[in-house]
Amino acid sequence: MKIFVLFISFFVIFSCTKHKLVEDFEKQEIPESAAGLEEFQIGDDEDDNLIKKKNANAKLVYADNLIKLGDYQLAIKIYEEIYNDDKYKDDQRDDAIFKLGLTFESFLYENADLNKAIYYYELLIAEFPLSEHRLESFQRIELLRLRIKEKEIYEKNNPTE
Repeated sequence: MKIFVLFISFFVIFSCTKHKLVEDFEKQEIPESAAGLEEFQIGDDEDDNLIKKKNANAKLVYADNLIKLGDYQLAIKIYEEIYNDDKYKDDQRDDAIFKLGLTFESFLYENADLNKAIYYYELLIAEFPLSEHRLESFQRIELLRLRIKEKEIYEKNNPTE
């Protein structure tokens, strides 16, 4: 069994180098900012739905990576851009709204705003009733309301001097 796995590993490595897949991957340029997303932009051609879908998916992934890097402002801008563009599919637009809610409830975001997170979750529920994020949005709204009440009670019982 070990010999078989070793053989397969060598075969994959050999195939990749033979077909220059590794070299092609290494030559890819990663955009340093949102300006790099311009290559994904397309015209107003309605027949290119696949390209438009890839465009939104690329932007969502890029914004997700910006969140991981701590650039919340630019990620929020990209999520809002996707949501506001009616040419994107509903599942991409509702995904953008859901991620806006997650961003605004994040402890790591210095401008976190639980009420704004609730707003985005309620917007998702109202505008996209068939969204796969709908149930989780309901749950998050209730949890955030509890967190807000707990914070109010804590501040009431522990006034700052």
